[in-house]
Amino acid sequence: MGLATLDVIQLVQRLPSSNEKVVALDSLTAAGGLATNAAVAAAHLGSNVTLLTVLAQHPLTDIIRSNLAACSVAVHAVPTDTPPVVASILVTAGSGDRAVISPTSSASGPTASFSNAEIDAMLNGVSAVHLDGYHPALAVPIASAARLRGIPVLLDAGSHKRHTDAVLEHVDVAVVSSDFAPPGVQPDPVSGLTYLMDRGPTFAAVTRGARGIVFRAPQTRGAVPVERVTVADTLGAGDFFHGALAVAIAQAGLTEQEFPHQLAWASRVAGASLGSFGTRAWLHD
Repeated sequence: MGLATLDVIQLVQRLPSSNEKVVALDSLTAAGGLATNAAVAAAHLGSNVTLLTVLAQHPLTDIIRSNLAACSVAVHAVPTDTPPVVASILVTAGSGDRAVISPTSSASGPTASFSNAEIDAMLNGVSAVHLDGYHPALAVPIASAARLRGIPVLLDAGSHKRHTDAVLEHVDVAVVSSDFAPPGVQPDPVSGLTYLMDRGPTFAAVTRGARGIVFRAPQTRGAVPVERVTVADTLGAGDFFHGALAVAIAQAGLTEQEFPHQLAWASRVAGASLGSFGTRAWLHD
């Protein structure tokens, strides 16, 4: 459940300076967004996946739907009058670093909600719900209903938003990067984990790139190392991590014993995506 964008991705030798043009070494267009990429990863790993998002009737929406259909992701889109978000992304060859320009703040506002009957129908047969923090007016009722059914709810908290705390109240698992820094909170893993656990989740983790993952569970805490990989492009790796984690929890459940192993497996999936340009080539490697 979350954001769907159209990503225009260019591979460049270096970022352009002011008033400069650079030639792209490669380029591609693909459906993007945190939840969308997570859904692609989950489908690639063999899960039956539906992406719930907000999309207008628009030519760009047709491109998004076509790309997701090719990735075996079903789409349930709530209609809107706002055209799809287009993200412009520059990936630097050699380092794999990316620069992203995207007006995603437009996806955080209120939208129409679902009736209880519609939510019950959507959750029928579902083994896990993953949220990316966007479209909270849709996400919160679905997360709340899922928890009442005993369905694990996961959140990719991303950057702290004004509605993040309200979403956290309905989440079982919250995973953030080391950049997560709510107002007044020190940007370090211990503070981040404490912040998350104090607001609803019973499991939380902070990803720190090559430095590994730190986590907390109801009775335990620890660290998970990650395998060293060659990096060609970091774009989407965090999203793929979240999609893999959702699959692992959907399959084995959410327990203190399994959680560190699920984090390690999700990191290996994300690592596999780092070796090629773009967000789709790794699916075929």
